[in-house]
Amino acid sequence: MITDRRRNRRAVSDVAFAASIFAMGLVVAGLGVGFSSELSGSQNSAQAVQVHTSSAGASATGASGVYAITLVITSNDQWNSSTTAPRFWVLTPTGLVSAANMSLPAHRMIQMTIEDFDTPSAGTPSQYSQVTGTVGNTLMMMNVTAASQNPTNDSNYNVVGSLNPDTQIAHTFTIPQLGINIPSAANSVEVADFTINQTGVFAWQCMDPCGFGPSGWLGPMSSAGWMQGSVTVS
Repeated sequence: MITDRRRNRRAVSDVAFAASIFAMGLVVAGLGVGFSSELSGSQNSAQAVQVHTSSAGASATGASGVYAITLVITSNDQWNSSTTAPRFWVLTPTGLVSAANMSLPAHRMIQMTIEDFDTPSAGTPSQYSQVTGTVGNTLMMMNVTAASQNPTNDSNYNVVGSLNPDTQIAHTFTIPQLGINIPSAANSVEVADFTINQTGVFAWQCMDPCGFGPSGWLGPMSSAGWMQGSVTVS
């Protein structure tokens, strides 16, 4: 029988979830990397997504400025009834859209914010607990996404180079060809800066076995826009 390794994950109400995402915008905006839009309606689009800093609510200085993109990881049916497992989304001014196809600029600083509303999953391969491919091989982490916590204090963050694979990691955003690995801590907001100095189409994948089946690699792990997809760098 197929089992779900995430069956014990905690669910939250749609109202609390939307409020939490909106509150997280206040935290990240206070750090100069936030978004300003509140979620609106179900956005389950399979279209390619290109989020520029001007439309994502982050600051930029022309074509050479920082390019900001925010990814949101939902758990089970937090966003809509069709989201039956953990899933990556791209946050836009009109809501969440599919992460199946993302576009990022080459030769430009990219500031990626990941808001993870999921819980830890023990058993992440240890090599994916290390931050790689980012500035200093580090990221900035804030544990503030839990609905019961106060997200208005933006001083509670840590600069880290690795996470505990058995107790902290919920997912990873990994582009193997580019050497980029960003482990995503459960119930956290993370900010990572990196530059991609080549062009092409690259696969991204969550390397935490967070899907279905005994191995955890079925279902969302092999479904575009859930725990994998592509990144076009140009």
